[in-house]
Amino acid sequence: MTTRILFGLLGLSLIPLFGQAQENGSYTLDQVYSLDQNGTVHLRSADAQVEIIGSDRSDVRVMINRYEEIRGASSRRSFEMDIEERAGDLFIRERKPSTSWTVGYYELDYEITIEMPMNGSLRIDGEDDDYLIKSVNGSIVLKTEDGDVNLKNCKGDDFEIEIEDGDLRMDGGKGSLYVNMDDGDADIKAGDFRDVFIDVEDGDILLETALVDEGRYDLKGDDADMELVVLSGGGLFRISKDDGRVSASSDFDLLRETDYRVEYELPNGQAEVSIKTNDGRIRLQKD
Repeated sequence: MTTRILFGLLGLSLIPLFGQAQENGSYTLDQVYSLDQNGTVHLRSADAQVEIIGSDRSDVRVMINRYEEIRGASSRRSFEMDIEERAGDLFIRERKPSTSWTVGYYELDYEITIEMPMNGSLRIDGEDDDYLIKSVNGSIVLKTEDGDVNLKNCKGDDFEIEIEDGDLRMDGGKGSLYVNMDDGDADIKAGDFRDVFIDVEDGDILLETALVDEGRYDLKGDDADMELVVLSGGGLFRISKDDGRVSASSDFDLLRETDYRVEYELPNGQAEVSIKTNDGRIRLQKD
């Protein structure tokens, strides 16, 4: 009896920080937290629909709505979320149960919405989440297992994205871009990158970007079709292939071609572009 009372009191004391957890698996939170100028929001979650919006606000509003319904036998523990302000950053972390199983009916409706300063940064560790991120202009580091990622109007200069099984959609961005994907498509438009590395195992790549003098651009794929659209600039394009096919618009000058290697030059620039594929098709275009 004493243990139950103490636990209940502790739970009540944590409600302003952790939200409200209920026996049926529901959890709600709507709280505002501080973030230093150019601070970072850290998020760890699983199976959520996540929307993150940057604006001219100076703090962070976190809204979580989670409903979990179980009919049958289950060992699942009640849902808990830890939120901590530390060293100017904000940490939002879902606690992972050590083990869980369910026999019967299971339904989950789980949404996370974060409103944050547009100059803040993000570090995300996900598991089967889908992300919509808009107008966040700091660095973005995102790693998830299965889920789709959509970045809109994010004007930062440092992006690092890792996805096991899902698609990446990106509109805008500059500076450095690192993308590593297993099964999924990468669709990146209106870029102004100086340093690009994209590796997609089984999926397609569309990259639209300006080319910067002395910039480096590496695209790799196994069975991936790749399309590179150059918005401005130029340089040298080295392509390695096994059974893939290569084509380019008339803006590109063919320097040399063998069964396994092709080189093109696009005037008015000194960027270096390297493209490697096994069985995919490669298309070069000038916008």
